[in-house]
Amino acid sequence: MRSIKSQSYKRIEIIIVDRHSVDGTTRIARHFKAKVLSLDSERSAAKNFGAKKASGDFVLFIDSDIDLNPEIVEECVELCVEKNFDAVAIPEITIANGFLAECRKLERELYHDDPNLFLMPRFFRKGSFFDVYGFDEALISGEDFDLARRYERQGYRIGMALSSIKHLEGNLPLKKIVLKAHYYGKSFISFFSKEPTLVLRGYCPTRFAWNIKRLLEHPGCLLGLATIKLFEYIAYLTGIFADALGRTPLIWERK
Repeated sequence: MRSIKSQSYKRIEIIIVDRHSVDGTTRIARHFKAKVLSLDSERSAAKNFGAKKASGDFVLFIDSDIDLNPEIVEECVELCVEKNFDAVAIPEITIANGFLAECRKLERELYHDDPNLFLMPRFFRKGSFFDVYGFDEALISGEDFDLARRYERQGYRIGMALSSIKHLEGNLPLKKIVLKAHYYGKSFISFFSKEPTLVLRGYCPTRFAWNIKRLLEHPGCLLGLATIKLFEYIAYLTGIFADALGRTPLIWERK
């Protein structure tokens, strides 16, 4: 919250969409004079709801574990106004704590070097955001990826900021990774059905093969990353099966 308040661009409205949290989020938000809205929904619906309540011409979506560069909002506004971009992707630096978090950090750094990098903006002109109907509320993962592809198909321009943001990963236990992947797996079929080819490219286990030289420079992280991906894929599959079973009615004949 402090990184929002310290922005060089001062005409900022802070909107928090809170899902009835009990961790002090509301108290902290009000201390920083943020507008707090309550909504019992998944994050795609929460983001759309927050955007509808925003009074400005631009919207920036951030999570509680994001720390902003002081000039990032000003830079994004300038890119949209002066360069005529409709949305802006922002480079992300992972701040890790612990072995698995370091492995995840390496993974994200490999994404940055990927020649087939998928741009996924955080900053949008509000008009274009609603023109493509915002985030797909049926998705609980991949919603940013899906939105970016719809922007591209509509001919909207996505720019890239020079300034970066920090993702405060903190400690990353394997249990948290598994539970998150299982949860995301429950909407994976809906996500896959929208962009099957691109989703396969993004989730392919050999995606890093082109950068194998860098991976071999970190053998410990390579082993840790392989372990993470193995457990993630298993958890995704269990989430997919749980979703399929939840949609399939159980019918039996009483004898």
